[in-house]
Parts: sequence; C-alpha cells; structure tokens
Amino acid sequence: MSSKVPIRESVLEVDENSWIVGKNLLLSRHATASQSECCWSDGRGAWFSISEAGYPPPQARPLSPTSPIQLVHDAGDCNAAWQIGEAFLKVQAMSIASRTREHTTLNYLHDPANGPPPTFPIPHVLFHREDDNIYYLLTSRVPGATKQACVEQVANICKVLAQRQNDKICGVDGRELSETWMRPPQAVDGYSHEVLLAYCIEIGMDGDDVFVLHHCDMGPTNVIVDQTNGCTVGLIDWEVTGFVPKAWIRTKFCVCWAMDLDFPGEDSEKSKDWRHRIQLRLAQEGYTEVAEAWSSRFRKTLT
Repeated sequence: MSSKVPIRESVLEVDENSWIVGKNLLLSRHATASQSECCWSDGRGAWFSISEAGYPPPQARPLSPTSPIQLVHDAGDCNAAWQIGEAFLKVQAMSIASRTREHTTLNYLHDPANGPPPTFPIPHVLFHREDDNIYYLLTSRVPGATKQACVEQVANICKVLAQRQNDKICGVDGRELSETWMRPPQAVDGYSHEVLLAYCIEIGMDGDDVFVLHHCDMGPTNVIVDQTNGCTVGLIDWEVTGFVPKAWIRTKFCVCWAMDLDFPGEDSEKSKDWRHRIQLRLAQEGYTEVAEAWSSRFRKTLT
C-alpha cells in the first residue's frame, strides 16, 4: 500500500460479503466456517475468513454505512482499527522498524514455555502481515466493554505481569520497546536499552539489574470489563509492552494524561481519577514513583 493512502482507507468493500484489506488481502464472509483459511465468527451465525486477494485484486469502494465492518479507531496516517465480527483488525504505519511487534508479545504471553498463561483475558492472534512498512494484525475480541471499574483487578494484573523479568529494557523478544513516555523529551536517538535506562536514572529511578514486564498502555479504553462473569478484566492493545524499571509502572499512571477518561466539559480531576486510583493502589503494594521528576524534566522542554 502506498504511504500516501490514509490508514483509515485500508479496508474497502467489494460487495456485501467481500472486502479488500491493503493491496493483497481478501476478507470474506461465509455461511459456514472455512477449514483451510484463518476463520472466525461474525457473531450472527456466519463466518469471516482472510486470504490472499490474488492479482489483480477486485475493484473496491469505501465501506457502506450498512457494512458489518465498523471503523472503531482512527488516527489517520498512523493507525486505525475495525471490528469485524468477533475480531479486531489493526492497521498501523511502522515508523520504528526495530520495535517489538504486538503479535510477538501476545504469542509470548500465551506460550506456556514462557511462564504460566495469564489469568486474565487477552486477545489471541488470528493473523498478522507486514507489507511496505504497514503492519496488519487481526486478533480475537475480548468479551466485555471498556469502562471505569475494577481498579483492584487492574493493579493485580500489573503485579502478575511483573513476575516476568529481564535484564534489560526491551520488548518480549529483545527488540526495542517504543515507550515514548519513558524516553527523553524531543529525543531522536531511538529506544535502545541504554537510551531509556539513562533517562530513567536521570529522573531518579534506580539503575535496576532486573526489569519487569508491563503493558505500558493500561488506559480505560484498553481495559475490558466483562460484568456477565462477575467483574472479569481483560486487556487489549499490547503493542507497547515490554520490560521496564518497576518504578515506571506507577510513574506512568501518575503522569500519562493520554490514559485519562474522556468526560464532557474536560473536567481534569474527574478525567484523571481512573489512573489516580490505580497509582494509589499500587502505592499500597509498595510501588514507587518519580512523577515529580518526570514532570519537571518534561516542563524544561516547553521553556
């Protein structure tokens, strides 16, 4: 796909049962499950599958208003996501070639060879592809809805993930962790362990020899609460997951306004209540933070 085509236009409609994804993929809806292709339920008795489109691909048009495929996230030229039945498709421009891919993180977490499987719901990888620096990831839907709830369970997920450790700051496969909030403001020298660790030490974190696994984007829209089964909490959007200093976990909740709730009228105190309550719960578990030093360092770049 040409980089000139907005990511939001990655999915186009051929007819009521066929769609083109990017340049080379064909998404189809069938009455029965396919045995030979990646296949998942549409939630209404039919099935979707994804396969090679062939050449030349069929003519396609923008999604119609009645399409069963719905755009649920749109960051224009950066990334977008669609709900496709019981799955989600994420399409992303890969600006950092050395970063750990999200499917690698999810497969790592599901593989019992890497430790006990998560006790909380996370997506399964159905399909992934990378073409012309565009990353396509199809994952299963985690049951439930996003909402402000279950702070205790979110804090416990942090503790469970932190049981997995590494000797450097990185993704689960050792590649770079593109955690922008943990990099020096306005830095242009990548996301290597050395760059990120130097910044962490600069703002007051210990130069740990051991780093713990963290999701790094546990805002309320990525926390899925299923209240049909008590209050079961699952997580989606694992693209910025890796090993970090333990103090970064609580610090991120303290400083990251990108994880605020979205309330009409922009009530700042109410909006940040979600992450504030989680960081207080983490404090009870002995997690430290360097939020003031992080904020001071950030303010210097604005003057």
